[in-house]
Amino acid sequence: MYRIVGAVACAAPLFPTHASAQVLSQYFPEIGRGVGETWVDSEQIRISREFQPQGLHLGGFKLNGDLNEGVGYIDNANRLPGGGQSAIISTVAQIGLTSDWSVDRLYTNASVSDLRYPSQGSQNQTTWTAAIGGYHDIANDRLGFDYSHLNLVQTPSTLGSFATIQPVKYQVDRAALSYTVARDGRFSLIPEGNITNFSFDQGARLPSAIGISVPQTYRNRAVIVESLTGRYHWTEAASALVMLRGTEIRYTHGLAGYPGRDSNGLALMAGIDYSAIHLIDLRVLAGYQRRFYRNAAYPDYATPIVEAQASWAPSRLTRLQLDVQHGIEDSAFENVAGFTYTNLQLGITHQYQRDIILSGHFSFQKGQYQNTPTHLVGSILTQAGGDQTIFGGGLSAQWLMNRHLRLNLNYDISNQNVLGTTGKFTVNTVMIRVDVNL
Repeated sequence: MYRIVGAVACAAPLFPTHASAQVLSQYFPEIGRGVGETWVDSEQIRISREFQPQGLHLGGFKLNGDLNEGVGYIDNANRLPGGGQSAIISTVAQIGLTSDWSVDRLYTNASVSDLRYPSQGSQNQTTWTAAIGGYHDIANDRLGFDYSHLNLVQTPSTLGSFATIQPVKYQVDRAALSYTVARDGRFSLIPEGNITNFSFDQGARLPSAIGISVPQTYRNRAVIVESLTGRYHWTEAASALVMLRGTEIRYTHGLAGYPGRDSNGLALMAGIDYSAIHLIDLRVLAGYQRRFYRNAAYPDYATPIVEAQASWAPSRLTRLQLDVQHGIEDSAFENVAGFTYTNLQLGITHQYQRDIILSGHFSFQKGQYQNTPTHLVGSILTQAGGDQTIFGGGLSAQWLMNRHLRLNLNYDISNQNVLGTTGKFTVNTVMIRVDVNL
């Protein structure tokens, strides 16, 4: 149950992936950290050390792999009001190769996920990801790099999406580069730049347009981010951080007769990073974010921005984790006027017995949307103002049979509304999974 950031982890996450709204925060490092590095949750490794997969050592590299097969039931496979029930057949495979050198680091990994709904075939989906990255130390500095490709799908259950009667495929390509100056000093600087390209090559089928597929290429865009983070270590366990970040969004497919939707953004954040081994970890960044549209037809957008993670181990067998995010959505599910989002996820894990780990989670997500400018109402860019709220939760039990075999039982529930529909609906999911690890 460890976490690798900047790569796809070959382990079970604390929270289900469908609960995450932001692609950038789900697959890439937290803001203010250098790229190309890996962070391991040492506490979760410690409580189940004897059951951790060993992988295969190949010269100066370590190969990790995981195959997860699952079957289950969902009472609303369409994730829309009145959706139909179905069995679920799930296959997830992940593989990663990481260098085991005393200095520098190089990694590459790939994953594939296939979900089959025998009674609701239109909801079948296959996604995959691949990444390569690492870092090179130059004296007391560090150059980090990463390239990732993601083939994903958008479903109505994701915050910021709209009602579609089948998943919408899209691709994400991201290249990132960072340079950490004086990484082991009391004061360090991390300039970083990355560019992310979103490409929608499949139309969306809407409930109100039966038989008609609405093109999505108008959402294709590049998101360019530059940031400068300063870190000051006032003790071995505690650091202060200040970050300045600029964002440019450039749409690659304009719409004839409509004003361009390109924008620039600016965010200023400050916070702390504190770690007391085996007790508490706390990382909080908060500040102000503003988006400026290059065309005056769209109003500027401003909101506070927050990213916080906290974990607490009240005992050597129990751990609680809290994640909070708030800001302007710059990711894959953005409409023309943008929207502010709030994510809150709370989870607990407990080592009930030496080989049995129990966990639970609760999530809250809220999106707040502006109205589309009057002259665009009725066009493909129409966005109605309002709120979207998603509540979720679940329980799971994991039996660690040995280093290579695990059995998982999961129950998840969510309640939400979706843009383009009226009323709320609930989705219940039960899954039994078998994990085989190298």
